[in-house]
Amino acid sequence: MSWTSKQLLFLLAGFTLNLTLLVHSQDDQSGFISIDCGLQTDSGYSEKSTGIKYISDATFIDTGESKSLSHNMNHYQQPCGSVRTFPEGARNCYKINVTRGNKYLIRASFLYGNYDGQDKIPEFELHLGPNLWDTVSLRTSEPNDKELIYVPLRNYIHVCLVNTGSGVPFISALELRPLPNASYQTKMGSLALVSRYDTGQRHNRTGYRYPLDILDRIWCAYNDVDNWTQLDTISTINSDSGDPYQLPSVVMRTASTPKNPCDSLSIIFSLPDKDAEYYGYLHFAEVEILKLNQSRLQYAFWDGAGTFGPFAPQYLSTNTIYSTNAWSTRGPYANISITRAKNSTLPPILNAFEIYMVKHFVEGETNQEDVDAITSIKSTYNIKRNWQGDPCAPQDYIWQGVKCNYQEFESPRIISLNLSSNGLTGEIAPSISNLTMIQDLSNNNLTGPIPEFLSKFQNLTVLNLEKNKFTGSVPVGLIERKNNGFLLLSLCDNPHLSWHGSSKLTKKHNFIIPIVVPTAGISILLLVAVAIWWWSLKRNRQEGDVIDAKASPQYGSLESTKRQFTYSEILKMTNNFERVLGKGGFGTVYHGYMEHTQVAIKMLSASSVQGFQQFHAEVNLLMRVHHKNLTGLVGYCNDETNVGLVYEYMANGNLLNHLSDSRSSILTWEDRLRIATDAAQGLEYLHCGCKPPIMHRDVKSTNILLNENFQAKISDFGLSRNFPTNDGTHASSLLAGTPGYLDPEFYLSNRLNEKSDVYSFGVVLLEIITSRPVLMRTHERIHISQWVGFILANGDINNIVDPRLEGNFNTNSVWKAVEIAMACVSINAIKRPSMSQVVVDLRECLATECARTNHSRVAELDNSNALMADNSIVRLTPSVR
Repeated sequence: MSWTSKQLLFLLAGFTLNLTLLVHSQDDQSGFISIDCGLQTDSGYSEKSTGIKYISDATFIDTGESKSLSHNMNHYQQPCGSVRTFPEGARNCYKINVTRGNKYLIRASFLYGNYDGQDKIPEFELHLGPNLWDTVSLRTSEPNDKELIYVPLRNYIHVCLVNTGSGVPFISALELRPLPNASYQTKMGSLALVSRYDTGQRHNRTGYRYPLDILDRIWCAYNDVDNWTQLDTISTINSDSGDPYQLPSVVMRTASTPKNPCDSLSIIFSLPDKDAEYYGYLHFAEVEILKLNQSRLQYAFWDGAGTFGPFAPQYLSTNTIYSTNAWSTRGPYANISITRAKNSTLPPILNAFEIYMVKHFVEGETNQEDVDAITSIKSTYNIKRNWQGDPCAPQDYIWQGVKCNYQEFESPRIISLNLSSNGLTGEIAPSISNLTMIQDLSNNNLTGPIPEFLSKFQNLTVLNLEKNKFTGSVPVGLIERKNNGFLLLSLCDNPHLSWHGSSKLTKKHNFIIPIVVPTAGISILLLVAVAIWWWSLKRNRQEGDVIDAKASPQYGSLESTKRQFTYSEILKMTNNFERVLGKGGFGTVYHGYMEHTQVAIKMLSASSVQGFQQFHAEVNLLMRVHHKNLTGLVGYCNDETNVGLVYEYMANGNLLNHLSDSRSSILTWEDRLRIATDAAQGLEYLHCGCKPPIMHRDVKSTNILLNENFQAKISDFGLSRNFPTNDGTHASSLLAGTPGYLDPEFYLSNRLNEKSDVYSFGVVLLEIITSRPVLMRTHERIHISQWVGFILANGDINNIVDPRLEGNFNTNSVWKAVEIAMACVSINAIKRPSMSQVVVDLRECLATECARTNHSRVAELDNSNALMADNSIVRLTPSVR
């Protein structure tokens, strides 16, 4: 495969550098973070051979022990004279402040040096945040470095040492070096160093680094090759100010060339992971003055990436060649070859090269607001526990006392915090006002008054303050929330605390009930409405009355002619919930039978307050809308605390499952267009066939279900809302929808309209076309629309379509479908088409494809406008028992 100008860059000395390029003078260490791990607190020094200023690691970590190496290690650089070792705790982490969005070279160094006298080299893991960076497996007692080029998404990073049971982790040094953002660019992922060699260097075995390399990369000498010879110059090699790689002159003024002018320069090296992807960087500079009759033209080639050239290295000026796309060999070795062009009079040269492995960091970090809050309380009360690194991720190292919620494509959220029996002393600090998820402060030695701000935690449903030494009165706000049923408050064994001026609290209260804190953001109004509805429901059920609309004015009546089932009937239909079809954020869907007919039954989790709201929204919607491309409601269960919906059974599950690579059967292009058209018609009905129109608000591929004939139907209407009659938009304080599918304008305006559904449908259509995830599972979380836009810019439609289709489609049809999808996902909502226009355009796509396959089933689409909307509400009557 040859490299084209679109795939490769031949970086000459004169291109423009990114504005974030850091220009260093020879002695400038601005932006350098140089940490000697294990160095005595408040100590620092300048390393003799490099002049780099090192500081102690004491301010970056609060665990571990300092150890010194034996004196026979003095021939190594000074940071190798001590280590920090971690005999306690599974995970110990450094926290280092950085500039978010800037590019860094991160280097972790390890020299065992038998610091513990055991003469047994340990093995452990090195993590960056919640993600595995590398395994530290030292074969000898020689120094070992792990390097990573990384762009942090936050203003700090965690570098963690993880004990895997194969010895005590340790570390010698941590170094961060700012890099120009225009250097070492990738499509996605970070870069872990495999090798960095100066091919012309033969004698300096210690390599070169700062101050000779102002970016402080370490350049090692490439092993002697018998059939190579060295070229050099005493002149300075110019690295133009616009060159982001800023290559050191001492490296670039030497080069290797084959002794036999007809030979190639061939480098074979082993790869740490044969299945990984790699980037290679080849650095060239002509070091000889060529005569008029001489020329040096050459090609560069390496396995998996292709060929570049011919090119001529420039005299005393650096050139860097690299592929813009990652490459892989699917083997344990890779080969780099620099070959002479036919019309060249001189053999090829190579001055230096670098190889990096792509690292995809897919584990998301905990929500920043939650991290800030819990970090504040950790600092305030000097909490130790296992509170190291990220609070929620990875799940194997979640902080003690913390419970987290994990949703795909979202940052983990802390949903509860238990600080009982933790030795906390003093008053409740004001900083806890930011920690709204706190539940349990019992069995500590907290003193002083209970702060009023605790009553303002609208998401707080459980608060245990037992067995402390509080004084004064209980805040009125907490008493009111308890009396209104919104808070389970436990205050016993606080002998100096009074219940708002009444008797002291010493009697044990028996109301410790397990409960999950609702997701942050649900307002007090919602809690009040849910409580009123639930109390009314229980009262009416006990009295044998039907549900009246007045019982829950926020959600409206549940009156319908649909069948109401008892919980015992649901148990019989599902055979005691034997078969699970799926699980969602607010409940579980089970398979069942109703009079020999298969049904799907969604049972709402009893702990989900937000789920009750969505249950009512879905019932109210399905009671009054009917369309062949919307899932049909068979009945419902509203039996005390057991709430559920009974749907028609969709034998082929959801759309996403059929787009997955794991499926043995592949949807044809015609099948995909039919499914897309069906789904579009369902949404068009909601927007145009209902009075008032309805927004779905959570359109995604898992909410498009397929029946036994692969007819698509829109499902899951728990977030649906009527359009208002004025401006056609709906303001929301709750995050509606799913990340990746949610209209970007929602984050700015907090408002949704019918074009928000159009955006979500456009994302689904891109999924149908490409079979790729909506958000790439990488550090950068590239959106599918960005990926398609990049490929589309090159006019390469075939690389957008699911490759499993193997070209079995009408190209015009595909182009049209991609154009529709990209119009739908326009950032500007005004530029998005209506769902009616989308339906028309998709029918044209389908007609084009059907004409290719000689099918004549397009006519059935003409009947799609037979829409029925029943907007009347009839009185709900119990079914005959």
